[in-house]
Amino acid sequence: MSLPIAWRMTIRWPALVERTALSMIFTIALCGPRIAVADDPYRAAVYACLDRLLDFGTDRYGPIRTPMLMSIVDVRDDSAPRDPLLLDGNIRAEGRPGRRNPGGCDLWEDQPLLRVLHRCSDSGGPQRYREAATAYIRSFLHIAKKPNGMLAWGSHLYYDGYRDGVRDDGIGSFHEILIHPAEWDMMWTVDSEAIRTEVEGIWSLHIIDHVTGQHNRHDDGLKGFDFAFSGGCFAHAFASMYRLTREPHWLDRAKRIAEWHWGHRDPRTDLAPDAPTGGDRYDAEHCFTTVCGPHALALLRCYEVTGDPLFKDIAIAHIKAWLRCAWDDRAGLFHAALRLDGTPVPDLPKGVGYDVWMPSGYIDTWPTTMFSYEFPLIAAQACILAWELSGDPELLAGAKRWARQIRSALPPSIGRRWREEVHAAMPDAGAADGAYADGYGRAISFFVHLYRATHDPADRSTALSLADESIQKLVHRGWVKGHSGKPYYESTDGVGVLLLSWLEVSDMIAANSE
Repeated sequence: MSLPIAWRMTIRWPALVERTALSMIFTIALCGPRIAVADDPYRAAVYACLDRLLDFGTDRYGPIRTPMLMSIVDVRDDSAPRDPLLLDGNIRAEGRPGRRNPGGCDLWEDQPLLRVLHRCSDSGGPQRYREAATAYIRSFLHIAKKPNGMLAWGSHLYYDGYRDGVRDDGIGSFHEILIHPAEWDMMWTVDSEAIRTEVEGIWSLHIIDHVTGQHNRHDDGLKGFDFAFSGGCFAHAFASMYRLTREPHWLDRAKRIAEWHWGHRDPRTDLAPDAPTGGDRYDAEHCFTTVCGPHALALLRCYEVTGDPLFKDIAIAHIKAWLRCAWDDRAGLFHAALRLDGTPVPDLPKGVGYDVWMPSGYIDTWPTTMFSYEFPLIAAQACILAWELSGDPELLAGAKRWARQIRSALPPSIGRRWREEVHAAMPDAGAADGAYADGYGRAISFFVHLYRATHDPADRSTALSLADESIQKLVHRGWVKGHSGKPYYESTDGVGVLLLSWLEVSDMIAANSE
C-alpha cells in the first residue's frame, strides 16, 4: 500500500537542489570545518545536531563542569534551563515532569545517542564524536551514583548539572531501567569495573528470586511489579555480560529472566501479561505491546550477543502470539490490549487513578506517554528484526500488517488518547502538529528495514517521506527538537532514536546508488 499522493507531495523536498541547499545551511551555519555532506541532508542534520550538542549542550552549570550532555536544551539560545517550561511534561511523563531530567543529564536515556556518536565517527565523521561519548560515559559512571552503588539513571533518577548531584523525579530515588537495549559493550570499554558493579547490582537488587527469575522494576530488593520492558533490559544486561566475560552464570541468569514472562503465558494463546505478579491490577491480566515490543526486542538483542536460540525462540513466540490475536483484518488495525485468552479490550473511557494509563480499543500509533503501555512502533521494529534473524514468512507478513497500521495513521500527529490534553498544555503543538522525535525515528527505521526485506518502492518512499517531514518540522538552528510544538531539544523525546534513523536513511540511499 502506498501513501496518499497528496501527503507525499506536501512533505517531500521538491528537488535535489533544495536538499542541497538545506545541507549547505547546516554546513555553513556552524563554526569550523565540517564533513562534506552537501548531497546528504539526513547525515548533515545528524552532524549539525551533534555539533550543537558538543559545542553548547554539555554540563557547564554549577561549580563542577562535566562533559556530560544535558537532557533539555533551549534551541533558541543554546542554554539548558534549570526549570524548563512545563508544556507537555505532566502528560508525557505521567504526572512526573522530573522524568524529563530538567537541568540535568541521564546516560540511560542517551543510550541511542551514544550509538549515533560512535556510528558517525566510525563512518568517517569527526573523531570528537566518539571522544565525546567516551568522556560522557566516564564522567557519568564515576559521579552519578546512588548510595547503594547503582547508577543514577533510568526513569526516576538523573544527574543534576546545576546542583552537581543526583536528583530524583519527585516520586522516589529508585533505579529503574526501561525500554532501551543499553550499549553495555561500549560502556564496558570505558570502565569495566563500574559496569560490572552495575550489572551485579541488577542481579542482587532487582532479581527477587534467583531460582525462578522473578524480578522487580525497582532496586529495593522487594517484590514489586515485574514489568516486561524492565525485565527485557535485565536479560540484555546479563546476556551482554556473558559476551564480555564468557562467565557462564551470566547466560544462565539472562535465560531465567527471559523465561519468567514466557512461563506466565496463557497456554491457549501464548499471550503473556505485562506484569505477572501485579495482583489485581490490569497489567497482571492483560497483554500489551510492552511484551511483543520492548521485551521481545531485548530478547532478540540477547540472541544477537549470545547466539543462544532460546532468546530468539521466546521472542518470536511472543511476537507471533500478538500477531495472531491482536490483528483486526477488517479494520486493518491492531488492538491495544488483550485479555490473556485473546479477547480484545474495546475502546473505553479513561479510568480513574492508575487505570487512566490503560490502553483500549485500537492501538494509538503515535503514543504520547514515555513509560506507559503502548509501544506499537517498537513492536513493529521487533517484528521486522525477528524476520531478519529468522527468515520466517509469518513475521514478514506481520511486519506488513504493522506497515498498514502505521500508514493508516499518516500524517503523524499527537496520539489520540492525550491529544486534547497536550494541545491545551502546549498550544503550539496543535498548529505545528507532527509526532515526537521518537515516533518519527522508530517509524522511519521500521520502513527502512521493511524495504530491505520487500524491495517495495512504497516502503522506501514512506521512510523518505517521514524522514523529510521530521527534518522539516524538528530542525531549528541545527538542533533537533523533541516535538515541533516546543522550543526544546529533549533527550526523553527520543532525539537520539531519530538521529539513528536518519543515518539509516542515508545508508539506504547510498546502497541504492551503488
